[in-house]
Amino acid sequence: MTDHRKVAIFWDYENCSPSVSLQAYAIVNRIQRIAHVFGCVTTFKAYFDMSAQSSKSSVAFRSGLQSSGVSVIDCPHSGRKDVVDKMILVDMLAFAIDHHSPATVILIAGDRDYAYAMSTLRLRQYSVVLIVPPAQNTLQSLEYQASAVIDW
Repeated sequence: MTDHRKVAIFWDYENCSPSVSLQAYAIVNRIQRIAHVFGCVTTFKAYFDMSAQSSKSSVAFRSGLQSSGVSVIDCPHSGRKDVVDKMILVDMLAFAIDHHSPATVILIAGDRDYAYAMSTLRLRQYSVVLIVPPAQNTLQSLEYQASAVIDW
């Protein structure tokens, strides 16, 4: 793949979070190495409700994400469902509007709610890479919409 392709990474951290015993820097480095195969990363966002992540180790992990260049997006639920999913879907759409294909969207998630958006992006010639954490029971309906599926 050529280096001029734009890559955006959208991480549903709330539903696909690694163990806080792992170093944020190391995880981000692995994700970036995968992303650089597809081009230049222009966007790297992790989404979750920060009020639910208030332990000392969670705060340290978030700090590591930010220090590694990840934009941490606070998604307060305020009694609503699917806040993270909706924010990621809108940001994926905004990326597609701002960056014509060929471009790559990397989604770190396991929720089938993303399947339609992934399919729509692929129909418009975007590469959609799905990164699935270990032990995540990812539905085949989601995996079939991806251009590539990578276990981290």
